[in-house]
Amino acid sequence: MNWADKIALQLLSRDLTQRGSCLILGGADTGKTTLAAALGRRLAQNRPVGIIDADVGQSHIGPPATVGWAIVRDGQLDFSQLTAGGISFVGSVTPVGHLLQLTAAIVRCVEKVSEVTELMIVDTPGFISGPAAATLWWTVQRILKPKLIVAVQRSEELSDILVGLGTLGSQLELVESPPQISAKSPRQRRSYRQSRFCRYFRDSCLYNFSLSKVAVQVCVNTSRESLLCRLVGLRDEKGTDLAIGVIDDWEDDRDIAVVRAPRLNVQQVCCLVIGDVTIDIAGA
Repeated sequence: MNWADKIALQLLSRDLTQRGSCLILGGADTGKTTLAAALGRRLAQNRPVGIIDADVGQSHIGPPATVGWAIVRDGQLDFSQLTAGGISFVGSVTPVGHLLQLTAAIVRCVEKVSEVTELMIVDTPGFISGPAAATLWWTVQRILKPKLIVAVQRSEELSDILVGLGTLGSQLELVESPPQISAKSPRQRRSYRQSRFCRYFRDSCLYNFSLSKVAVQVCVNTSRESLLCRLVGLRDEKGTDLAIGVIDDWEDDRDIAVVRAPRLNVQQVCCLVIGDVTIDIAGA
């Protein structure tokens, strides 16, 4: 039995994951996603389980720069086969500088999952260093009120965060990260993100948007040169992100933005949310 299955069984035997949400915290390459998958598979043998993937840089559900969610109903399902039930656009592949967007995206996905099941697992990015990281996870705990927080660490790198998590009623479980997990290099992480973007945009096409008919949310320089190849969230009137796209052209004088995106009902898009990531999807 591998490490993740062993920990999952221990948590299940103590009845810690039978209802409510489970928040999994830890640094990069500590086994958080592997543990989330093991928990999800075992819990899904008896009831639907929601998985929320908030690791915006190394997403497994949905494309990078988003928080994605899926419902697991089959305990034998390979997590690589999960289809996103929905996404919420953050606009960056790191939480740094995007704490509000990440928090809002997690909350949005939790709301969507709770329409199907109250049992959910939230997998998080490896953002754990410094006061901003501590504040982020304290705030997420305060909003979500998870029944269980699983802290996966190699030694005591989560100590600054954990000191503030013990006062709001969550059961806190400390788990030692398995030593055999090797750290991914920055190059490996970039390569993985590119492969996820290429997969997402494989069957994409171009859409024209009239800039006078859609709202534009932007916090960066809006010159044409700065916007080309930039990620954009395509949001409907209810605040749901229908998809993400890549800006192919932007001409204020012609009242037009051209966006490459997966197939969708373009008439539902009422807001373009400009992200902080530029990508090259040539050949996607």
